[in-house]
Amino acid sequence: MIGLLATVPALIAGIRALRDRVLEVAASGATVVAGVGLLAVVLLVIVPSFEILPKSARDAERYEQQQRLDELDDIDAGFGPGSAEEAGQEMQEYVDDALQLLEVAPRTMRTTTWSKSGTTAAGNTCRAFHERIRLGDQVDRSSSAERLRTAWKAESDHTSFFERNGVLELSVHPAAATISWIRADNQLIVESDCIPYAAP
Repeated sequence: MIGLLATVPALIAGIRALRDRVLEVAASGATVVAGVGLLAVVLLVIVPSFEILPKSARDAERYEQQQRLDELDDIDAGFGPGSAEEAGQEMQEYVDDALQLLEVAPRTMRTTTWSKSGTTAAGNTCRAFHERIRLGDQVDRSSSAERLRTAWKAESDHTSFFERNGVLELSVHPAAATISWIRADNQLIVESDCIPYAAP
């Protein structure tokens, strides 16, 4: 681009000077120099770019494909759950522990389970597990917060506990999922990461 900006105006100016018969010798020399410069830019920059740009695009495509394959290989190698369903199953022991801790009778619970599809940053299709458990008004919110806070803070090194704005959250790293208690709604929420899988 810089080469074109330098040579094209000079070439145009030289041609105009020759046409108007102004300083013909100097204009002729300037036109020849500008023409040679423009030819060099075309041969050395523009022509090679027709090969370089497609090659760069192919390299980028190969890199993205490798990223997608590496992500799937990590799943196949057992780094985390193999599916959204598996992540949900791994979280059930934490759900059961929380319900037992809060002394919730199974008949009083309303549970909704669903999954959501998406795409990972690497471009693989993925699915996330979701579960909502409504505890009901008979479960005291203040005592629930205290019990869950104490229990979740004492969990293993493979978990992380967070508390913010009336939400208690326990992240379970091996399951790539979290279980949260939301004080305002008095409900437990289980959510997994979007687990990648190879599309058929």
